[in-house]
Amino acid sequence: MTKKLLILFYIIFCGLKTFSQDSAYINFLLKRVYEQQVKSDAFFMPGIFPSYINRNKKFSAKKKDNTIFYNVLTDYVLSDYYNKLTRENKTLADSIHINTKKLLPSFKNKKSRNTYNYWRTDTLFKFPYTWWIPMLRGHVTLPDDMDDTVLGLLANDAPDSSAEAMHQLMQQFMHDGKKLKTTYSTYSNYQTYSTWFGKKVPVVFDVCVLSNVLSFVEKYHLPYTHADSAAIALLVKTIETNDYIKHSEFVSPYYGKTSLILYHVSRLMSTANIESLEKLKPQLVNEARQQLNNSNNILEQIILSSALIKWGEKPKDIQLPSINEIGKAIEQNSLPFFIGNIPSYLKQPIKENMINRKMLMFYHYCPAWNDALLLEYLLLKQKP
Repeated sequence: MTKKLLILFYIIFCGLKTFSQDSAYINFLLKRVYEQQVKSDAFFMPGIFPSYINRNKKFSAKKKDNTIFYNVLTDYVLSDYYNKLTRENKTLADSIHINTKKLLPSFKNKKSRNTYNYWRTDTLFKFPYTWWIPMLRGHVTLPDDMDDTVLGLLANDAPDSSAEAMHQLMQQFMHDGKKLKTTYSTYSNYQTYSTWFGKKVPVVFDVCVLSNVLSFVEKYHLPYTHADSAAIALLVKTIETNDYIKHSEFVSPYYGKTSLILYHVSRLMSTANIESLEKLKPQLVNEARQQLNNSNNILEQIILSSALIKWGEKPKDIQLPSINEIGKAIEQNSLPFFIGNIPSYLKQPIKENMINRKMLMFYHYCPAWNDALLLEYLLLKQKP
């Protein structure tokens, strides 16, 4: 046998071995995600993915939380890569989807509006962060938000007519263009969407939320409005000024990290070809590679690698934990995907000072969603 043939066989063997390892990982992870959907529990709702809150940026299961957020995120990923799943794994994904749909009415607006809340709307709400904020302000709850609404509609298989109606409703919750005091003057005049469906709460911009809204608009092929165009313009400005790197917790108060901004923007760009963002793609790719090289957190490495693959790039290989180590390395990872950022509502410069000092910041964790992020990365690695 010639040397060239030996090399060819070795490459094929290594490729098959890697594919086999990834397939075993995928099978394990999807089953693991499925198993974490609660069947019966004194605190967690049936079908929910357990999540937790900590005042420190460290995973802890001490304070439990019922939220639809991680269910709709996981459903989003599984629907995006459904065709890459085996028949058996599709059955598991279908079950996760059905259980999530059953939960959605408990988080839906109770005044006939087709919006969704981060927390339950069908029962008495207990503010989970601190005891003294409700003491100061009386009954406290969050208004419905853009993130959970657009992801919830996708998870609920909303028909085109419902998506169109929601898109029209969203136009009522955009910034009016007056000088906005919850952000830098650079962004204060953008007439785009607030994070919240609330007339009594200040307008708050978050570039990750805007990316999710635009992905929703693109997935349903909705005609762009002024608010949609302004959302893209704000995203572009954030990248051009490097504020997504220098001030990530400010331009994305509810995600708060450059790697997560890159992840959301890459997801949007994999959904639609947006010329103004495509021009910035080399800059985004370069930053993602630098972040990947400098990160020591395995979950962050996975998130950044997924972003690079969505941009058509080939990231460096990641040393993944063994299946037996996933619990500690992935599920209990201390990188929060979402932040309860109370100072986000405040005016400048108080807001920035409090964010920089990490005051009244609450970090959310969900082991099943972390598994889904690793699952997404492995599915992305597979050839179409």
